[in-house]
Formats: sequence, structure tokens, C-alpha cells
Amino acid sequence: MNTLYFFQSLRRCAALLVVSCAMASGVLAQPSLPNSDASTAAFVTLCQNRTDIEAQNFCFGFGEGVYQFFLMQRSSNAKPSVCIPKGLSRDAVLTDFLVWVQARPQYNGDYAAKTIIRFLTTRYPCGKTQ
Repeated sequence: MNTLYFFQSLRRCAALLVVSCAMASGVLAQPSLPNSDASTAAFVTLCQNRTDIEAQNFCFGFGEGVYQFFLMQRSSNAKPSVCIPKGLSRDAVLTDFLVWVQARPQYNGDYAAKTIIRFLTTRYPCGKTQ
């Protein structure tokens, strides 16, 4: 199997998983899920292993899927609330997320998707300097 095709498929699967979970259970409105594989703590643990290529690709794909779902849910006439600076690499965003979330352990039991959206809207708000 072509490696590029594999990672594109993995990314699509992660995005579909996010959309499916959100539709099935209202992912962003749920209470904390302590000790869950969908928790922020579990996601951070996976993403911190910078030498595991598959884990890193999952982290990037999951994060992108959450972000794309967030954008998809926004009304077409609503002003954007997240503005990631042009040219910022996905690795830089992931590193920033890991630093941000480690300083906020109160989110460890929340869904990882909820914490990612919280991070993006807090760290990269539109119209404000970081």
C-alpha cells in the first residue's frame, strides 16, 4: 500500500470519526469523561511521543478533523473565531497545544475534541495578537 494513500486514508477516517461522534453524542456539549480514551489526557499522552510517526499522524489528523468539523458547524454568515497564522506549521500548532494543555490540567478529563476547540479559540482568536 502506498504510504501517502495510507496517511490520507487515516486522516479521512479520523475526520469521519470526529463527525460521527459529534453527531451521535454531541461531543462538544458533553461533561468530562475521566479515564476515557477520548479524553484530553489520553490524546496528550499519544501526541507527546514525538518519535512515533503513526501517533503523530493520528494527532495531526484528529486535530485537523476536529478543526474542520468546527468550521463546518459555523454559520456561513458568522465571523470566524479561529485564525491560525498563515505559514504556521502543524507541528508548531501541536507543540503549542501540548504546552497550553499541560498548563491547564483541569481539562484532562474532558473530551479531546472539546479541549482542542477551547485551545484554538483561546490561542488563535481572530482579530487579536497572540
